[in-house]
Amino acid sequence: MILTVTPNTALERVLEVERYVPGARLTVLKDTQCIGGKGNLASAFAADLGAASVALGFAAGKSGWELATLLRSRGVRVDFSPAEGETRRTVVVVDEALPGQTWLMPESLRATRAGQRHLLSRFDHWLRKTSWVALCGSLPRGCSANLYRRLSREARAHGVPVLIDARGPALAQALASRPEVVRLNREELELTLREKIPTMPRLLLALRRLVAEGIQVVICTLGDEGAVALTDTGGWRVVAPTIQMRSSAGSGDAFTAALLVWRAKGADWPVALRWAAAAGTAKAVNAPTDAPLDLDRVRAIYRRAKVSRLQRPS
Repeated sequence: MILTVTPNTALERVLEVERYVPGARLTVLKDTQCIGGKGNLASAFAADLGAASVALGFAAGKSGWELATLLRSRGVRVDFSPAEGETRRTVVVVDEALPGQTWLMPESLRATRAGQRHLLSRFDHWLRKTSWVALCGSLPRGCSANLYRRLSREARAHGVPVLIDARGPALAQALASRPEVVRLNREELELTLREKIPTMPRLLLALRRLVAEGIQVVICTLGDEGAVALTDTGGWRVVAPTIQMRSSAGSGDAFTAALLVWRAKGADWPVALRWAAAAGTAKAVNAPTDAPLDLDRVRAIYRRAKVSRLQRPS
């Protein structure tokens, strides 16, 4: 079972337009309501891949109820904790002519002390039944900055491996707990380390800094350039075949889901990384952030994905 924690839950509205032009009057070609929040999406994609998954996090209001309904419709067990305000309603604008998307991100959720105690209790309950934990995304207002560090240490005490997909202060606090895996994209890595990383050699140096913190595997996803995974003894570069991409939204979360599902099955890192790259690439074929994974497409991309070994760092 995969256990995900998304403190700052979200319900997404994806608007597809022919061409996004700031300040212009735009016609919406398609309007879709989707699951939002990194961990929630990872839970949904894990369910698509046949794994049992439980989603934890703070939720409130009508948006929180609608989000829980969408997750349950995908086969995810939902066990949200109460919060003040309202689960975020984010807006994602997808340009039909170009890759990428524009995000509008309100901050409408606020964690309470009682809600945090509830989350810690539910985490302890599910931890005893899980194979992997994924701690994902930003922290809402009112949330303790050391939440991820505390959850990661609790998982370690129970012998359950942890993946953290976060950036900035939330990640920096969690590094002290030495989670097994940290996954982030290039932009998130730059924001966390507060520096530009324009080249592959600079990227590898940046990842080695995180490995030096005691992380077993640090993974940086690079969009259509694949991903790099680094350990203290070397690492791997995985590249999936080029596809006609509609939107990268959710691709990183599909990557996370497949990585954990295949690691839970006992796959080694190169195999798990190939499946992860295949799932992330397959997700990019569809514009809605939470569009279900087509397992046949994932298998087809997996067969064409390539993994190469990186040299041991000097």
